[in-house]
Amino acid sequence: MNLIRTTLTFVIITSMILVSISSKESVVDPTYAADYEGDWHHRLIKSNDAWDITQGRKEIVVAIIDSGVDFSHPDLINTQWINVGEIADNSIDDDGNGYVDDVYGWDFISNDSNPGPTSSDPVNWHATFIAGIIAAPKDDFGVVGIAPNVTIMNVRILDVDNYVYSYETFGDAIRYAAENGADVINLSIIASDNSSLYMDEIEYANSLNIPVVAATGNSDLSVVAHPAKSDNVIAVGASNRKNEKADYSNYGEETELVAPVGDANEDNIRSTVPPDQYGTGWGTSFAGPQVSATIALMKSLNDSLSVAEIRDILHKSAKDLGDPGHDILTGYGLLNVLKAVQAVLDPSILLPNDSTYQLLAILPALITLTLVVFRRKNSCG
Repeated sequence: MNLIRTTLTFVIITSMILVSISSKESVVDPTYAADYEGDWHHRLIKSNDAWDITQGRKEIVVAIIDSGVDFSHPDLINTQWINVGEIADNSIDDDGNGYVDDVYGWDFISNDSNPGPTSSDPVNWHATFIAGIIAAPKDDFGVVGIAPNVTIMNVRILDVDNYVYSYETFGDAIRYAAENGADVINLSIIASDNSSLYMDEIEYANSLNIPVVAATGNSDLSVVAHPAKSDNVIAVGASNRKNEKADYSNYGEETELVAPVGDANEDNIRSTVPPDQYGTGWGTSFAGPQVSATIALMKSLNDSLSVAEIRDILHKSAKDLGDPGHDILTGYGLLNVLKAVQAVLDPSILLPNDSTYQLLAILPALITLTLVVFRRKNSCG
């Protein structure tokens, strides 16, 4: 077994958004079997048991708004969303959605129809890693996603230096996903504030019954980052192998759930890395996609579920980790994929025995995300 370990810390400054990605990547030989120890998170959230009920449907689409997914990876080749209303390379906007030749999504940085990563810079593995967590197929090769039969919509908003040009660009990307078939939107990026230029588009997505999932942040602060802080976003923090809040995960009243990624110095979860490898990584960026994938499984069973119904099921099906009911460290608890999909078919399994918990479970919650964001200063290092 050949194992190369690199520790990567990235600070990305955007024209309006400052994003910090702090993560560890271990690139390994791509021929390891799917039961590799790096897939330990499946056991904790019971996704492997949920697959007896559903592994998802190709018609269900998860939009990843990020650095661009590399679909040439052997574990992602068959997961790519295709815009069937568009004809490739004819320079015509066939479906009239305002984007010419967007057969495979849209690149909001280059303003073209090729949203894949365009650089070998190490940070550009981010979206590809997220895609593997969500939808890598269930076979004897590589890794397995939580929703192995769903489809990934590729929407790129980060350039090779991981700049986001404006909040308007961010908002345009969210609206694109919402209007072109996304069933759930994953945001593993963090914004400096809650500008209406993108928050209005998140609200618009919710109005179409499209849940938006974001990460709480990676600074171990009692502040949930934007956009996860919004009450129109499902905020997800990270947990470790002991079912505790991960040592870097931001937290607060808005935290709704946690999903297992591991502490910064643990063996973390494994996923796909361009062009054809696998690596391990930590960060709330990789907790949010686990919830996005679970929502995709839920919608595979009932695609008419409202955002409110989805959140209610996620809250009530979670494994309570802290004080009874909601707490600021872990929200309603650890994501439970099996119970969430069971509840879609039989909501009665969620009826609590504890009346105190029942009262707590109906309180409103907020949202999540995966990269760390700070207010921009005149000079940055």
